[in-house]
Amino acid sequence: MQKTLAYHSIGENNSRELGSELYSVPEKNFREQMKYISSQNVIITFDDGLVDNYTIAYPILREFKLSAYFFVIPPLVGTPGYMDWLKIKLLKDAGMQVGSHGMTHRILTGLSEAELEFEFKESKKIIEDKLGASIDHISIPRGFYNQKIINKAREAGYGQVFDASRISVKANWSTDKLIDVLNHGYSFGDRSRF
Repeated sequence: MQKTLAYHSIGENNSRELGSELYSVPEKNFREQMKYISSQNVIITFDDGLVDNYTIAYPILREFKLSAYFFVIPPLVGTPGYMDWLKIKLLKDAGMQVGSHGMTHRILTGLSEAELEFEFKESKKIIEDKLGASIDHISIPRGFYNQKIINKAREAGYGQVFDASRISVKANWSTDKLIDVLNHGYSFGDRSRF
């Protein structure tokens, strides 16, 4: 089965979210990881839409001729630390995939049907309006989901849903650690720290 990596911040941590420093991968580590990934069959994703995804990650992806999925939260677009719509459109025009990461970044499993519809449909509508193109992908905030959430996402028009099956790359992972997780999955120690 094809493995999927989930990145957040690359380089300086621009997120204001609690615990985000755990996922802020140093630029040097990211470049080494992409060099390895360039010869592998691995999907690369980025959650949250942080500005360093464009200023740091995107040039490295181009360097190694890689493509990726970028999942954005519409109300945060253009706020300090986050990409603006122009940068997001430039990514899409360059062949990158852009998708939704919901409207509020809340854990979805406790939301009502109306709230889920808002998270899925409103974010999709805004992104499509801003980019002038349809989007087909969504990344579930924090990875928590159930069948109801998958069904609601499909009803809202998403063809592909990215969830907790992705490998969330941590700030302190070396390339060797990443390779080990890709080949063998998370260790017991990794799982206990989550």
